[in-house]
Amino acid sequence: MTTPDLILTNATVLTVDDADTVAEAVAVTNGTITAVGTATDVGALAGPGTEVLDLEGRTVVPGFVDAHSHVSMGAPFVKHAALAPPPVGDTRTVGDVLRKLHEAADRNRPAPGDWVIGWGYYPDSMDDGGELTAEILDREFPDHRVAVVHVSAHGGVVSTRVLEEHGYVPGVADPDGGTIVRVPGTDRPNGVLWEGAWMPLAFSLLDYGRGEFDAMLAEYARWGMTTVQDGAATWLQVEKVRGFAAEGDLPVDVRSLVIFNELDEAVASGLVDTTVGGHTVQGVKLILDGSPQGKTANVTQEYLTGGPGGQEHWHGIANIDQDTTDAIVTTAYRHGVQVFAHCNGDGAVDQLLAAHRAAKAAGATPPGRTIPIHSQVMRLDQLDDYVAEGFEPSMFTVHTLLFGDTHVANFGEERAFGISPMRSAIDKGLRPSNHSDYPVTPINPLLLLWSSVSRTSTGGVVLGEGERVTPLEGLRALTINAAYEHRTEGDRGSIEVGKLGDLVVLSDNPLDVDVDAIQHIQVLRTIKRGVTVHEAS
Repeated sequence: MTTPDLILTNATVLTVDDADTVAEAVAVTNGTITAVGTATDVGALAGPGTEVLDLEGRTVVPGFVDAHSHVSMGAPFVKHAALAPPPVGDTRTVGDVLRKLHEAADRNRPAPGDWVIGWGYYPDSMDDGGELTAEILDREFPDHRVAVVHVSAHGGVVSTRVLEEHGYVPGVADPDGGTIVRVPGTDRPNGVLWEGAWMPLAFSLLDYGRGEFDAMLAEYARWGMTTVQDGAATWLQVEKVRGFAAEGDLPVDVRSLVIFNELDEAVASGLVDTTVGGHTVQGVKLILDGSPQGKTANVTQEYLTGGPGGQEHWHGIANIDQDTTDAIVTTAYRHGVQVFAHCNGDGAVDQLLAAHRAAKAAGATPPGRTIPIHSQVMRLDQLDDYVAEGFEPSMFTVHTLLFGDTHVANFGEERAFGISPMRSAIDKGLRPSNHSDYPVTPINPLLLLWSSVSRTSTGGVVLGEGERVTPLEGLRALTINAAYEHRTEGDRGSIEVGKLGDLVVLSDNPLDVDVDAIQHIQVLRTIKRGVTVHEAS
């Protein structure tokens, strides 16, 4: 055996292999794990050039695999105003929002007519209700375009200049799959846009350069992420990341999902399933509905609180119709492209299942592991459909913490307590992953792990005690299950000989500490292919 480049020893190594083996040491040679075992046996492999790290009992887990987030959304947002309320941020009032927007403008110094942008805005959790309008933004920033991105990223508030540039003038009809909120008693847009009215504008905000991209990947590495996803990337963004990767290996692997309306371009490029410098074009991303906290998730049973524009008997929004969904899924399957689909509500899940079956009826063969992303306000019978059709859900349990109280108000306890039903999915033999959807919620995988075990809201409500999972199951959702959904379980997601030397050193063992302590565990070191890409100061 070649002498290892790196040995981590005197550790608690949680391998999450099939037997959930716990070891004491791991060796990495040329970027690949070459030994896992006792401190004595692995230590004996060291040579003069081996870096040996004595971890003094700390815990090693596989590099976290990001089941779903948005690199190309997070990268430009790094420099803009972060507007999240507690417990993520400290934005409590409209005054706080405006102050932070001004601070961002002072930092970035946009020229007249350029953008002032904030993200993470969530009025439901703000002390004063957080009501923003175009009129307020116009008054504060008369010389600039302004966009305040809702925490869901499926809506936002913009200034009048932006409304007019997009044709959102008094009397204009709502676009298909979108809502333009009006000034009460009038047909005049008030600045708040959702889904189909918001998305064309949103994608125009996502320009970034190499500096922002590198800062974004460093932030993922800080949280122990060694493989990350760029969900719903435009083809321009895919080509940009590929160009960065071609200049030299990326510090963490990036796997791009091409947005659904550019699938034909992706197929024609021949780049799907190719990898360069740690960048892979993974599959296609459909966006079938919106968010439950924004009241745009497509649900079969109506919202208890009406729609975002005051609509009654509201069921949310289907962003694309069934025929279009059928055609996209059929095209993807015929070209062997893996399908990932944003499905927050049970209506959207039904839509994806119908498209999958229509594709098969048309003679297209599914390439395997179609992924309904979020799988939140779903019915338990749909898990049986997942099993039957070979779907694997990527769930979003941190919603129980950050938006749980809103979900109870919108859906009532029965539906809200079934949000992201991870326990039920595991019991049916599925391999659910768990994700942050960053920048919608923080990257922090230890917070995700805690939320899957605790399911407790900021208001102290347990959203479905019966859907809690064990810490080990929660860890598997962030490592080997996420790799499985990416179809990369052969080379990552667990600590086994022959797999990539992607490892994370934690301050404590998440399987041993009290449940509430899990969220406070620190990432001390992130190792990618045997090389440290983050070390806590």
